[in-house]
Amino acid sequence: MIFLLVNILSTENSKITDTTADLKSALTFKKDGAPFCTRFNDIYFDTESGYQQSDDIFICGNNIKQRFIEAKSTVTIAETGFGTGLNFLLTLQAYQKAKSECSHDLAPMHFVSVEKYPLNKEQLSQSLKALPELAPYATLLTEQYLSEKNTTKEQVFEASFLNNKVRLTVIFDDASQGLKQLSVAKKPKDNSKLTCDLVDIWYLDGFSPAKNPDMWSAELFQQIARLSQEQASLTTFTVAGFVKRALQDIGFRLEKLPSKGKKKEILRGTFHRVNPNKGYQHRPKITKPQHVSIIGGGIASACIAYKLATQGVKITLYCKDDAIAQGGSSNAIGALYPLLHQSQDDISSFYQAAFWRAKHFYNDIYQQGFQFDHQWCGLLELSYKDSLTQRQNKFEQLAAWPKELIQSVNASQATEIAGIPLQYGGLFMPNAGWAAPQQLVQQVLKAAQETGRLKIKTNTHIKKIAPMTHSAASNKEVKWQLTSNKGNFNASILIICGGAEVIDLDYIKSLPLSATRGQVTSMQSNEMISPLKSVLCHKGYLTPKNNNIHCIGATFQKNDTNTQASSSDDQYNLAMLNKCLPDLAEHINWQEHDISSSKARLRCMSQDHMPLVGAMPDISAHIETYAHLAKDKNWRYTEPAPVESNLYMALGLGARGLCSAPLAADIIAADICNTPYPVNSEMLFNLSPNRFIIRDIIKRKL
Repeated sequence: MIFLLVNILSTENSKITDTTADLKSALTFKKDGAPFCTRFNDIYFDTESGYQQSDDIFICGNNIKQRFIEAKSTVTIAETGFGTGLNFLLTLQAYQKAKSECSHDLAPMHFVSVEKYPLNKEQLSQSLKALPELAPYATLLTEQYLSEKNTTKEQVFEASFLNNKVRLTVIFDDASQGLKQLSVAKKPKDNSKLTCDLVDIWYLDGFSPAKNPDMWSAELFQQIARLSQEQASLTTFTVAGFVKRALQDIGFRLEKLPSKGKKKEILRGTFHRVNPNKGYQHRPKITKPQHVSIIGGGIASACIAYKLATQGVKITLYCKDDAIAQGGSSNAIGALYPLLHQSQDDISSFYQAAFWRAKHFYNDIYQQGFQFDHQWCGLLELSYKDSLTQRQNKFEQLAAWPKELIQSVNASQATEIAGIPLQYGGLFMPNAGWAAPQQLVQQVLKAAQETGRLKIKTNTHIKKIAPMTHSAASNKEVKWQLTSNKGNFNASILIICGGAEVIDLDYIKSLPLSATRGQVTSMQSNEMISPLKSVLCHKGYLTPKNNNIHCIGATFQKNDTNTQASSSDDQYNLAMLNKCLPDLAEHINWQEHDISSSKARLRCMSQDHMPLVGAMPDISAHIETYAHLAKDKNWRYTEPAPVESNLYMALGLGARGLCSAPLAADIIAADICNTPYPVNSEMLFNLSPNRFIIRDIIKRKL
């Protein structure tokens, strides 16, 4: 391994310049070999745990190896304080590991660092001898590193590694001034200028603020904001209050993480570049509460309760039924798959992100021992008519999505995948599948209850919500009064995530939500359909068996709020299967007497098929504040979106709650706990409940 690494290095690709700043007199070595800086009275790294601590904070904290594997373009990493090069060497090691584990070529990596007091080559070599784990990578670095004789005005060291896949740029200057020299450019036009892509990952290292306060300046944080990519991640060993506040002020959402090293906690953040001239896209900031109230009882409320409970928040869940998961989450089997269009539009991008998050979350719940029936057996969207064949061809031509998400198959391949004869090909989603929603909701809530922070009140129908006045509230933290069949309850923060039954609540009824009836029919399995191995979608759907039952459905009936199952809807579901897949229907030969049961429930739907996730907007204040958008949609507004205090929602999940609920829950938890958002600012606004108001103002409907 060492031989190969050294021989793939191209020393011709290094550009070396030096600086007159010299730390030779400021560097000594402790008895154990640890390099010690007398200038700042601190060690560069601890020989006992320094390797592990840096790996824990910067490599694991930023999920570096996985990000190398998944990256489609150059990964840019920026660091404050190059020091001995430890973090760079760990990153180089992670890149090499990712390369060895990956079947495809990795995207390049550009590592940019700033260092005001650089070590010379001799000092660097001696320092790195204390890290035998990194010896082959240290050799790669020191072979190219500057010597004391190499001195120019530019004060920059540049080198490339691993056949030019990894590029290193070290700027020898104060952190803020060094970063200031960087210009952002995808394709540098002038090689004399220092350029980089927007930064994907930040390592805030260097000596602590207490020992090196000059580095941690306001200008440093301004430069970090200027250079950061949307959703850039950041980790640092310091949890100093002023550092946290400065990072939050420039757009980082922060969280503390436990550390394995001598540092008990580290700080991790995610950057959100919100347009300062579009204040209506800003989400409100609140102090993390001790208690939250949730209205609901299905998959959305279960996921939110779990996410909050595991972050230390106490929850009371109000469910109108005598047991949880009696609404849309009560079906025997539900399909889990993303809604994808041919191109990566806003809707498809959301459901792709939601799908992967849902799979990860449900697998995590299951692996914790909270088990539920499910199979990630794949799903086939069958091209049973010409327009769908054309759609399938378009998917093939555009190839906008990775094959692990969706791929085109012919009838023969579809038959092999499904395990039963199929006359059509279609689009196959290999990672999709089905789960038993009622069991899933029960298990997620059970996991939340085991934290000791969740209380569930069933048979409690919240009929009215009203803001509390200061005079009426004995506790200033109380913001809302809930009126129910069991009396009144108070809430400091209220999250509404029930189904269609909450549409008529005050505040919610002013939003463009509607109820759509859907009936699912459960069919007894037989020897012809029993071998089915994947979910089939046509105009409706057909699931593999669970407990000897297959589900077919579902109807979509607007303006019908009747939840009594009807035989006519069962006939419709069977007729739809016969119409779309006649050969399969004849093969199965289901008759009316094969119906096991039926269930009709109401879906809560939004106008644009995207959920409403976030704070309830103050509609009248929106109309007043942003009125000029009706004349100029690009008018600059710095005023943040006015909202109803401490009222949140996750509504409009429609027929895809199984897919979208975990991501919606993560966003709500980030809103309330002030932690990093899992999606970018554009997607956050696409989910924000106030998007409809802004659109209507622009269209002069308000």
